[in-house]
Amino acid sequence: MKPYSLFFLLLFLGCQQTELPNHILPIKKMCSVVKEITLLETHFQSKYGVPSQYKSALDLSVKKVFKKAHITRKQFQTSLDYYAAHPELQKALNEQLLMELSRAVN
Repeated sequence: MKPYSLFFLLLFLGCQQTELPNHILPIKKMCSVVKEITLLETHFQSKYGVPSQYKSALDLSVKKVFKKAHITRKQFQTSLDYYAAHPELQKALNEQLLMELSRAVN
């Protein structure tokens, strides 16, 4: 019985973590970067249609987004992977992103 108790205690404590590791972008910054990249992808997709026609222009634009946010592609990808592995954080990020995109449309 004790191994199960220890497992559930560790699981509970793991779920209580509210702080992000230092190398992970905070939700606010992550949301800002994802929003800009989403808008860029939407723009290029609607203008050119075929990804092979706009891939290099999109890559260049995304590099500018990273530079503006003072982050690297690796930091962004690591953070993206972290959020994907933590559904509650991914949900919070998605909700924040939807709220900001809705405000931009209105």
